[in-house]
Amino acid sequence: GRDGRDSRGPAARGGRSGPRSGPSAGNARLFVGVGRAAGVRPGDLVGAIANESPVSGRDIGAIEITERFSLVEVPEGAADDVVAALRGSTIKGRKAMVRRDRDQPGR
Repeated sequence: GRDGRDSRGPAARGGRSGPRSGPSAGNARLFVGVGRAAGVRPGDLVGAIANESPVSGRDIGAIEITERFSLVEVPEGAADDVVAALRGSTIKGRKAMVRRDRDQPGR
């Protein structure tokens, strides 16, 4: 991937560089308790969020999928709506635990 060192502007839209540094401005990162082990792909998460919550697919930011969980960036103002909307839904047939990500330093 290309690394945009100068894209520090608040409107660096669509920059899907790794979310490890924390969510981009105006976004909140959500922890979703399903990952690669459940066969989850980014499109599954986008679909679940866009279908269940007021957030549209193009408003979803960076997505990171690990073996056991996923991290998804959504607009800060809609984060709680997304958490509430996804709480009862299933992703790839699994009931997923969804909450705001609490930054775990170093991982």
